[in-house]
Amino acid sequence: MPPISLSDARDALVAAGITGPHQSHTRHNALTKIKAMVSGDDEESRFGLSGLTTYSPAEVLGFMAELTGCSDDIDDYTGYDVMDPAKTVDAIVAGAQRLKAEADRGSTLLCCTGHPTGMLEHYIRVLDAYRAAGGKVVVLHEDADLGIRRRHSEIRYVGGVGMLADWGQLLHTHSSEPMEALLEAEPHPDFVIGDHGFAGAAIERGIPTLAIMDINDPALAVVWAEGKDVVIVPMDDNRPPRLYEPSWRLFEDILQGADTETYA
Repeated sequence: MPPISLSDARDALVAAGITGPHQSHTRHNALTKIKAMVSGDDEESRFGLSGLTTYSPAEVLGFMAELTGCSDDIDDYTGYDVMDPAKTVDAIVAGAQRLKAEADRGSTLLCCTGHPTGMLEHYIRVLDAYRAAGGKVVVLHEDADLGIRRRHSEIRYVGGVGMLADWGQLLHTHSSEPMEALLEAEPHPDFVIGDHGFAGAAIERGIPTLAIMDINDPALAVVWAEGKDVVIVPMDDNRPPRLYEPSWRLFEDILQGADTETYA
């Protein structure tokens, strides 16, 4: 299959609702998350990251606007937000190029998601391409009870992708606790791919990270603005799995050695 073009990928991702007009979260939801995060009222929205309460809501929204192209008007609560498709595609390319560099070094990579209903297939495809490019995918503490909830909790790996599980269920989570439990013991992976608290806990520990960021995940925008070693890919993180194909194809193409000048 020939490499997918940036224009085709962009158009397909817009048609899928993964970037462009954002219908999953209202503007009110996104701004409320920002204000609750910086006030300290929403601990889980901080994704395990420190120092977020030192910023004003307007500053955080400015960081989000730089990354996603959304409006930076802190007083506009109406309707839905918009992600700039060009920013999403450019970030996918940057993330794939970073992964190619890590694979060339044989870096160990840990991938975890709080969105098993949306991102799982995407991550599996990326991990397959990463392995094929020479990288090493690791799993940590498989089947161990993490001891973080009143019920049994563990990380289950599907295709190398870790997810919080409660015996027979894969769970949606924003919490940083599962990743914090995984990273209690060293050695840590060289690189992490993830979202929500899985990404945040890795960044907090100084592990280079590629993070998927939805329009209402402001904590990740702050650490990006602070210059942490993180590549942020802004996109809706819970669309039907098959719709992410244009994104994972770009990752595959670049990891397989497609001419990076094509995507400059």
